[in-house]
Amino acid sequence: MSHRDLVDRVTAVEHFTAAPDSDKALAAGVRDYARHREGLRGCDGGVTLRLPERPGRYVRMDRWRGMTALLRSTHQRGHLHRLALVTALASAEHELAVSVGSMPAAVPLADASRVVLVRAEVDEEPDRFEMSFGALAGQCVTAEGYGGSELLRSVVDPRCYTGLLWWGTAEAHDRALAGPGYRDRLSSLRSTARLTEHRAEPLRGA
Repeated sequence: MSHRDLVDRVTAVEHFTAAPDSDKALAAGVRDYARHREGLRGCDGGVTLRLPERPGRYVRMDRWRGMTALLRSTHQRGHLHRLALVTALASAEHELAVSVGSMPAAVPLADASRVVLVRAEVDEEPDRFEMSFGALAGQCVTAEGYGGSELLRSVVDPRCYTGLLWWGTAEAHDRALAGPGYRDRLSSLRSTARLTEHRAEPLRGA
């Protein structure tokens, strides 16, 4: 990936955790928020993930054609109102990241059936972590049903990464994660960073 690609593409990552008894309302609010965002000039699309093992948790990712486009979006009519509707139902974390690596996508992330979401914090040797994530993704590439992968690095805190691996079918995902190669590569990745791994699914309509 070229240096120009890194400068010209930024990803806004937003984590939403529903307040008690507000999951259904939050899902609807996130869908509306996502459709609004993707309709704004400069947005190259995005995806909303839900974490089925952690009810009420959603991760929204928007890709933008540079910082200027992202900053302009926050001034668009109705943006702050829609964001306020979502955050009234949930606690929120906001990150800004750039892609430091990806595998060609056989399946668009928004069309994936299953996703593994990795969050990592690296104290030293970021190159080693990035290479280990690439090896984990490489382990999946040749398997049937592989969708794609991407690794994002925070521009606010360069110790922090968000990694994505996805599959076109639930069966392909389950086979990949059950295989010894995947488990070995994941163990190697854990040795390079403090790591959390979550199962995720695209939220349809968002």
